[in-house]
Amino acid sequence: MRRTLFAVLLFGLLIAWITAGPAAADNGPCGKDFPARLDCWQGALDDGALVTVTLNEPLDFEAGHQIPRDLKNLQVRVPAGVHTGQGGTALLILAGHRLVARDARIDGLSQGTLDALGDCNAVCGQLRKSLTGAQLIGKDVGVADLDTHTFTVGEHKSSDYLLLLLIALTAVLFLLLLGLLLAVRRSRAPALAAAGAAGAAEVGPEVRSEETTARLRPVPPAPAPPPSPGRRVGPRTGPSRTALVRTALRPQGYVELDQVLYRAVWAEPDRTPPDPGGQVEVTDAHEPDSDVLYAYPPAARHHARGGS
Repeated sequence: MRRTLFAVLLFGLLIAWITAGPAAADNGPCGKDFPARLDCWQGALDDGALVTVTLNEPLDFEAGHQIPRDLKNLQVRVPAGVHTGQGGTALLILAGHRLVARDARIDGLSQGTLDALGDCNAVCGQLRKSLTGAQLIGKDVGVADLDTHTFTVGEHKSSDYLLLLLIALTAVLFLLLLGLLLAVRRSRAPALAAAGAAGAAEVGPEVRSEETTARLRPVPPAPAPPPSPGRRVGPRTGPSRTALVRTALRPQGYVELDQVLYRAVWAEPDRTPPDPGGQVEVTDAHEPDSDVLYAYPPAARHHARGGS
């Protein structure tokens, strides 16, 4: 069971490691800072093809880098609800094609960013303070509405199979762990029941009842030992049988007779009863309704027979 659980946990760690790869690569091969991304995109821009950059999150701006000016084949898109950040606004100014959602937020340029950009164009002059996409579109500075200038033909089906794989494998891992937990609980229940039944069969119904009572209530302090090991029960009568002492007879304990435990009381207070494992002679009690036997020393059997 432990090996199976270890294998399941190892399998889960492997899943996490596999899915961590794409998550760590979300920034892409172009890095995270503004100059590194411009350098990375420059190779595609030099090919002359239209390069589209969608700003799904704010982009920071770092000065101290030569900003390319010829980015006519760069298209920048700002979706709804996105803040451009200083770098996103600068990229929007440099791009030859600008598509902005009406409820996008175009952050105003700080003085440091304006100094790094150098000569401002018409868009740059409008972005010294923050504007919404609708406000910038209305300025007539070459910014188009993203919602009315992008179209979709057919239904796009996501190819992000790694996310679907992660969800599926996580569900499988959860089901495996749940199955292991249920299997452990079911395997322990019969074992505990069998152990309880075996213990009850060994000690008999009387002992089982006493043990149950002892578990349900606090154990009282042990009473002081009686002054004598037995009690007087009167003259011995009736035939006797040999029994094996199972618990101390002080004055009452258990003896085994024909592989059955019986409660017995030591009937010779002037003599020390045998220890568990020793033999005694037992007779029926004087009272007709009593199930307690009277225990005597082994020699008492001969006395009883001689008196009869």
